[in-house]
Amino acid sequence: MAIKLAAIDIDNTLLTSAPERKLTTENIQSIQQALQLGIKIVLCSARPLAGVKRFLKQAGITSNDQYVIVDNGALVQTVTGKTLATHTLAQQTVSQLAQLCQQNHWHYNAIDSTSTMCTTDMRVGFYTVQLAAKYQAPLQVFDHIADFSQRTFAKFGITEVPEILDEIEPEIQQKFGSSYYVVRSRPFLLEVLDQDANKGQALTDLAQELRLKKQETMAIGDEINDLPMFKAAELGVSMGNGVPAVKKAADHITDDNDHSGVGKALHKFILDL
Repeated sequence: MAIKLAAIDIDNTLLTSAPERKLTTENIQSIQQALQLGIKIVLCSARPLAGVKRFLKQAGITSNDQYVIVDNGALVQTVTGKTLATHTLAQQTVSQLAQLCQQNHWHYNAIDSTSTMCTTDMRVGFYTVQLAAKYQAPLQVFDHIADFSQRTFAKFGITEVPEILDEIEPEIQQKFGSSYYVVRSRPFLLEVLDQDANKGQALTDLAQELRLKKQETMAIGDEINDLPMFKAAELGVSMGNGVPAVKKAADHITDDNDHSGVGKALHKFILDL
């Protein structure tokens, strides 16, 4: 059965390595050729939508009938921001986490469905500012946790130096790990998400929305958080720079991210058939 949707991770998959972090010409051309054939090209990222928009524009993924999976699967949205599926945090959970951070003087932020990073941490913190810049997301500091009400939050992050997070992580896992997805996504970032917030569940949600069968989907990635996509898709493609677990789980290994592995995979499984 022909592939009609390709779910593609961004960092170290679609983009070249740091510090450039750019789309190669081959990747752009391959994506645009696929779009012309009516293929859905779905960028999937732990970033919020604000942090994905410039790559969507560069790749030419701009029409209202194209989609993204953001915040590690907490939200499935159109590229223009309409939300189709959510696996978000309850307001009570965000308030509980924020109060815990306040009591312990930990830097934190909660990202809402509009890509706004919210906090009551007046000190803000270096890593929070760094993430906001990377995500190109507005950072809003509130006076009280109660001011968070009426917002839908995709994920909650504690941002501290690695040594402090090493101490914090067991406590957060113990308190929240049984009911939520708690992940150390970076040395300086510990995140709490809904238990079903992963790229695989989001891909399944989107495929159902588009009435596509699993056999009509493929996924391309390089990291552990891409593995759920491989399970949800018919075809899992690891980047040449993928971690060992991803390569082991993949049906195919393409070139690395600095040599247009995404473009090569699109040619092999869609464009050249």
